[in-house]
Amino acid sequence: MFVQSSSLCKLPRELFENIVLELISDDGLILPLLQSCKQINNILGFPQNKHLYSRIFRYRFNSAASARRLGARTHHSRHLAHQLAWYSQALKCIRRADIYDNAVLDAFWASFALMSENDGKNRHLLEAAGLPDFVDEFVRKRLYEDSANTNGWPNESPINCLALWLLWFTSTEERLKAESTVRRNEIIRLVLPFVIVPFRYPSAHAPHNHFTMPLTENSNGNLRQSIIPAHGTFPIYRAGRAHTTHFYDRTDLEIGIPLASTAAKLIFFSRRQVTPIGIPIHLPLTRQHAFQLGFGDQIGPTQEDVHELNQHKVVKHPSLASDSTPTPSSQLDDDWYRLTDCIYPMQRSSLKNTHYTYGSATGLWQGRILVPTDNAFAAILQHIQMPEEFTEQQLFLNAYPLFMRLREYHCVDPQDPVPTGGADDGFDDGISNAWIPRGMQLHEDLSEGKLKLQHHDRTYTYEAYRPGFANSHDEATCRGCQYRGTCNIVYREHDDQFLAERSPQGDESDTDADLDVGDDDGQFLQDASAQYDSVIDDIFEAMDEDSDYESDEDEYCVERKCNGVLDIALVGETDFQHGQAWNHYKFYGRVREWDGLVALVRIPAHQYSHPAVGLGLWVFSGYIVGGQNFVGTWRALGEVNPVTPTLESAFAMTRREEGS
Repeated sequence: MFVQSSSLCKLPRELFENIVLELISDDGLILPLLQSCKQINNILGFPQNKHLYSRIFRYRFNSAASARRLGARTHHSRHLAHQLAWYSQALKCIRRADIYDNAVLDAFWASFALMSENDGKNRHLLEAAGLPDFVDEFVRKRLYEDSANTNGWPNESPINCLALWLLWFTSTEERLKAESTVRRNEIIRLVLPFVIVPFRYPSAHAPHNHFTMPLTENSNGNLRQSIIPAHGTFPIYRAGRAHTTHFYDRTDLEIGIPLASTAAKLIFFSRRQVTPIGIPIHLPLTRQHAFQLGFGDQIGPTQEDVHELNQHKVVKHPSLASDSTPTPSSQLDDDWYRLTDCIYPMQRSSLKNTHYTYGSATGLWQGRILVPTDNAFAAILQHIQMPEEFTEQQLFLNAYPLFMRLREYHCVDPQDPVPTGGADDGFDDGISNAWIPRGMQLHEDLSEGKLKLQHHDRTYTYEAYRPGFANSHDEATCRGCQYRGTCNIVYREHDDQFLAERSPQGDESDTDADLDVGDDDGQFLQDASAQYDSVIDDIFEAMDEDSDYESDEDEYCVERKCNGVLDIALVGETDFQHGQAWNHYKFYGRVREWDGLVALVRIPAHQYSHPAVGLGLWVFSGYIVGGQNFVGTWRALGEVNPVTPTLESAFAMTRREEGS
């Protein structure tokens, strides 16, 4: 039986917890309180009082994203307490500032999750712990670790992938402007292989030659690959590249390894855009000035056009505003779902999650493309050993402006979507024409909001996506609604886990064990310090009593109304103003449902007798990242077998606000 050593111990437990929360909000430490006496330790100890630590989690970290993505069960006390311990361990590792610490990989996974869930608090804690400098030092000193085993090329290892994403997440316009030119160029040089070697570092969760997914339904598992002697198999399949971890209520959640190439492109272009493009003084001042000089009808930039390039970003940094709409974490929902749903190309991705939010690609986009020379690209293909001077200059890498205005159209049941292009063999789905059959004729009626695609005497009709307005879906004619007997769709997950946790033995039995404090006070203090110092020793955020709640929802399910959307098509062009400066183009393409991969064909809007560099027929494929950046690779079109690499490089774009 315990002897009362403090009047605090006589207080009701809830009142005692409230006092504790007030105390640690002032001095930031719970450890001294845990070490003060055995009974207080027994009342407040981590194994016995997960409710207290779940409250600390809500005050200290953002929690909206976890409930939105995984369900309200994530907010049960034991799950938040577990997550608090994991996140606190990661912050402690980062504060040690040792990039060679054995715990760095686990700290990077926790930091990546925190940034993916960030709505203000998480970023503040990570920056206070020193993550920006920590990950910057890691990239500069460890990105090429063990590259001797890969002929000098950096590894797409989990720790490198996470480091690059964390470097991007912690990049801000102010931080990059403060970076010296030498250090900025060092980062650009380090990430360059990930940016422009697509046959070594994949830029999609499944090769873009596939549109119909999962592969088991259309390929029977027979995947063709060629061997590039210097780099390995092509195309690259990333099946099973995932990390399994205890994440909130999921004891074995699989999170895919994030794509290093996507983060590297964001890092590259964000640093390149710091330095404005030089404005040639021989250019006309404006388009009107060009007319006055007698060549206003000619295609080419004016000084005003170059000024416009410098006024707008190639890529936008992650939002820092915690009160923005949409919130920072919700802008990353599609990216997070891609990582948790699109790990195995042979498996269907989750139907309850979005991998592309309707309307994400619509609007005016501005960015840049990187174009190597044919000889430079061929040399990279043949280089077994990474060249010592692997720089933009040595690769004759040129950057060109990229503009497009896109509109989105949906195929709504009972309409049929356009079939895929290519060889119709389950492997070649026609990426060279953005997964659309060759010979397809597109007719867009802007007034009616219709896109009609004609092929082999058959017309496929898509309708314009208009935010805030219902589409033409009708429960009486929708084949999906007729099959279900209702337009209501309910998705449930983890039924087996739910049933197991509802068993009498599995609910909160882990919280009932007493802490063995022993008889020796000195040993007690030592044990308490060892047990809790690694869990909670940071300054906690201000407490908000109103946010303390426990959800009664036991099963995560998503209920939606069927909207009948079967396919997404995109069409667009270069605005006239931008076309006069940088050439006129037309665009068309589709969105792959499995992971939200966007493919677009760019063709010259006019026929030129002497085609200039960059006026070829190219296909762009990539992801909308963070809801605002379109990042991926472009490749030259042609009747090239998908197993054969062709001229290909990087691009990045960001959506501009109308009127800006």
